[in-house]
Amino acid sequence: MIKKLFFTLILTIVAELFSGVLHFEHADVVYPEGYFENAVLVGNIFEAIRPKVIELVGNDPGRITIVLKDRGTISNGYTMPFFHKTIVIYLWPPESWLSFRLPLEDWYAYVLIHEFSHMCHLTYQDEIGKTITKLTGIPLYPQLFSDLVEGVTVFNESSFSSSSGRLNSPFYSNGLFYYSLSNFPSPGYIKVAPDDDYRDGLLYYNFTAGFYSYLVETYGLEKVKEFFRETSRTFSTFAFEGFKDPYEKVFGKTREEIYTDWIYSLTKHEYPQGDLVYSAKNTWLHKIDLYMDHLVVLSEEYGPSTSYTGMKKQVLKILDLDGKEVQEVPVRNVLDVKIDGEKIYVLSKEEFSGRYENVLWDVKGGRQISKGNISAFDVENGKVYLALYDTKTGKTTIEGPEFHVTLDEFIRYMDVSGRFVALLTEKNDIIVLKTNGEVVLELNNGTMKGPYVKFWKDGIIFVQVEGDHTVSCYYDLEKKELYRLSSKSLVEDFVIHGNEIYYISYIPYGQTGGTGVYRKGLSMEPVVVEVKKSEPFVIEDREFSTGDEFGFRLRKFFQPAMWFPVYFDGTFSLFFTFSSVENNAFLFLMPSVDLKGNFNQYTGFVVSRDNFTAYGDYSSSGDYSFGLTGVLGDFPVSANTRLDVTFEMNFSSTQTSLNSEAGAANNIGVGVDLRTYLLGMPSSLKVSLNLLNDDLSHLFDLNSLFCFTGLTSALGKDGSFSASLKFQLLNPEDFSYDVSFAQTLFKNSAELFDGFILLRNTGNTLGVARLRFSNGKEWHVIYDHLFQEVYMEGLKFYITVGGFLNMNDISSGGFYVGIGTSPNGLPSIPVFISIR
Repeated sequence: MIKKLFFTLILTIVAELFSGVLHFEHADVVYPEGYFENAVLVGNIFEAIRPKVIELVGNDPGRITIVLKDRGTISNGYTMPFFHKTIVIYLWPPESWLSFRLPLEDWYAYVLIHEFSHMCHLTYQDEIGKTITKLTGIPLYPQLFSDLVEGVTVFNESSFSSSSGRLNSPFYSNGLFYYSLSNFPSPGYIKVAPDDDYRDGLLYYNFTAGFYSYLVETYGLEKVKEFFRETSRTFSTFAFEGFKDPYEKVFGKTREEIYTDWIYSLTKHEYPQGDLVYSAKNTWLHKIDLYMDHLVVLSEEYGPSTSYTGMKKQVLKILDLDGKEVQEVPVRNVLDVKIDGEKIYVLSKEEFSGRYENVLWDVKGGRQISKGNISAFDVENGKVYLALYDTKTGKTTIEGPEFHVTLDEFIRYMDVSGRFVALLTEKNDIIVLKTNGEVVLELNNGTMKGPYVKFWKDGIIFVQVEGDHTVSCYYDLEKKELYRLSSKSLVEDFVIHGNEIYYISYIPYGQTGGTGVYRKGLSMEPVVVEVKKSEPFVIEDREFSTGDEFGFRLRKFFQPAMWFPVYFDGTFSLFFTFSSVENNAFLFLMPSVDLKGNFNQYTGFVVSRDNFTAYGDYSSSGDYSFGLTGVLGDFPVSANTRLDVTFEMNFSSTQTSLNSEAGAANNIGVGVDLRTYLLGMPSSLKVSLNLLNDDLSHLFDLNSLFCFTGLTSALGKDGSFSASLKFQLLNPEDFSYDVSFAQTLFKNSAELFDGFILLRNTGNTLGVARLRFSNGKEWHVIYDHLFQEVYMEGLKFYITVGGFLNMNDISSGGFYVGIGTSPNGLPSIPVFISIR
């Protein structure tokens, strides 16, 4: 068994092998096959930005590893300060409305700034912490628990150029903060970022960055570095000098006082608006366009049901010009929507067994038109135009009927009209071409642009940033002049109908606010085009050497990540942890000896990949366990429906009494998960077949075959429905079920223990189920309970208190309390008190 574990682990390391590794002065860059030039560029960029980031944060983390990954059309990066100080970068830049949320004019450069800022910040240690880490490998990094984790990174990514970084995008920084003044989130709320709040991850990133920026502007960067040093002590000094808020100790005010000062400073902003014609509380409106004589908006709704079901409602809302809803068209994961006559086309992001592709759909026709590395598209008179980005070369090929051009740019949006193609690039440049490839316009004024560019009259319209505002603009291609269509505005997207502008901005209504459609008269004010600013940093060719990736990975893996002695209950052990470069494969070794001289060897491993997770352990006493779960395939069925095929297997030498669907020592299962819309609401239908048996020798008997089914659906914004059924195929009369409706009663919000615990939605659940008691009795019951949604840091659970009645004998029933992961169904950890 030990040999099998090692063999599995070695296979895992080999399966991660890419192509090579480059050794720069301060970093090793691991890259996939075909990405040598990208690795050289990333290494040169890192060496250029490294000194400035270290200066901004105040800590040098030493040598790091950078891993480049090609996972298709997904934009991401992440930092692992332990155990090998690794940064992972996905190679695809953000497109469409995502690009305005993550406005980075050079993807490699700014994602490196962001992630390396994490590395510098999170590895802050005092001398005691450094010594312990050096002796044992235990990463004693106090800043991992900081409430400024993303504030540091977003501030730094916004410090190199006014055209990059989330703090330089007023719509998602000061504008968002301003429209939250009526119910501003607390620091604890920001850290939790509740699932039912439309601001979602922007809470944790942008709001934290806003507060951090205020600290730097008010007290200076050196004071902030002093704060990091103070909060990085391994052992607190409160026992000697009395406990004191580190904010008060360093800045002279408590965190609450400084936070209040920041909120007050936001009241100085001014965003005059037009007439509000459509209000969408707790909802993102990502795009607006004209659909015949109507408006169409891409809408993403949030509410308690988003928490309960884990599904958001994304639809195209058709509105009349006065904002009245006419129709809803359900979609999912949509990046962009285009109208061509009466037809509607959407570009959605889909995952295929761990790799992402952008898929173009004809919504009403229900057909897939194209898929792949599509960064932008348009359809005109039935003719399809695609922008296809090659992550290896950094070039985009734009294809259409009798149109083909290749550019050294990432195209994040495009629009086609007649003989012209308008392009919006990653660098905030706007390029207009004739269909014969002739360049008509290159607008590179160095100003951050909104998410879209569209043709209108004799030119193009778009949004650009001016100070603390995002204004609508028009560029006349004939007169070669730029006009401002609004002043001091806060616009995400807009269209023009007649002499009026319809645009998306924030609304101040509801518990969290939301977005809406405003209308105002059209006016034009000439604007002087600014000259493009110089590059924020100089990229030079740095010296590097090539290396053998296989050897590099093996050396990293077999260098112990943690090692320390353990004594427990008369047994002495040495615990060793080995980790892959990306920290996604771990080997655990723990030789031990008890006071009688008995020796035991524990060996375990965990492997996590994009589409599967495996674990296993074995001890010389003979106990073992092994598990594997993953996705066999992903199948987008339509623009609003997706089918996933999953598998799982678990084997153990000991019987298990875990309260889970499997509930057996040995389990092999395959299932399907259909994500779609039922009655216009996001829903999930899961069906799986499992072989379950505590006796491995009888696992493949027919009486070991069980079926599990489950349906989860949102009921508006405030409720949800859940139904589950389990039965044995050869004995279907022996079944269990649980069907329930959950409804929010109070959209409350309360914080306990300085925000450590956040209480959210309180509601009621009514259901029917088959209840099994420990004494062997089984009742068909109707139950009702109150639930309380609770967040504890990143953990969410539901406290339930209720009662039940025996449906066969209403004189019997009982009460229960419990904790579950959903408001629907009986709690997963219950305490029952039955009565007669």
